[in-house]
Amino acid sequence: MPKAVAEWDTFLKKRLLSSQDLADSEKIFVPKGKDFYVTKIAPDRNQHVYLVLASPVLAKDGQTKLQLVYAYDPHIRIEETQPVLKLPVPYRTQVDNDPSLYGSGQRQCNLTSNTMLADYLLKGALSKYAKDQGYPEPESVYMRLAYKYGDTVNHTAHTKALKELGIESYFSYTLSANDLLLSLSKGIPVVVGFRYRSSGHICVLVGHDPIKRNWLVHDPYGVRYGASDDYEIGAYGAYDPYSYAVFQQLFLDQGNSESGWGRIVTSVKGQPTGLPTGL
Repeated sequence: MPKAVAEWDTFLKKRLLSSQDLADSEKIFVPKGKDFYVTKIAPDRNQHVYLVLASPVLAKDGQTKLQLVYAYDPHIRIEETQPVLKLPVPYRTQVDNDPSLYGSGQRQCNLTSNTMLADYLLKGALSKYAKDQGYPEPESVYMRLAYKYGDTVNHTAHTKALKELGIESYFSYTLSANDLLLSLSKGIPVVVGFRYRSSGHICVLVGHDPIKRNWLVHDPYGVRYGASDDYEIGAYGAYDPYSYAVFQQLFLDQGNSESGWGRIVTSVKGQPTGLPTGL
């Protein structure tokens, strides 16, 4: 079980606010050097981490017990971490897609990302079908399916296309980092939306490294330079590491901690994934 140690006098907080803005019933004082055990750790915004304490702890008011808390990351040290999550999702690039239906590859990040998701969850069925039909890549199969339902930038069109393949899902605009970790822990990648210029960009979240404090991203456009809009276009963008700070800027920085965009898969071929339906 991971153990946390306070590097400075600090507070564990019920809400993501400064400690002086919280009531005594909403914060736990932890003196420097004190250790405590947690069952779950998830990165959150503004240099905080979300923690599930191993057992409830009395708040500063001496009456209320808290177990789900936030901690200021620089104030604590995690001595044992959760294992690295790295799903074996085959990587695809959008820049070589067949332009016959949707035009240039610059508009196909959503299509390629959903192709990666579907082909992985269906154990390579799209790739096999593409090979059998003489198509150069699985995107050639998926794009012809999605095209029936609308433009590649339309999330509803992809929801319908995935459903036809036996994948039930929905696109949410209120995801937290904790929601993403839950999906990854169940072996389900997440098609996510990132800030990019004026239109945004779609990638696939395929892992999390709590030791290096990175998220791992399949970026179909190439390799992105941090939180900038600069790219090495067409480079191999598999397992591209996004630091917690970069991830906040591109995914979470919308004014609250549950504002990220992404696709949650609820069942595959009739088998429930165990993920919530109302995120």
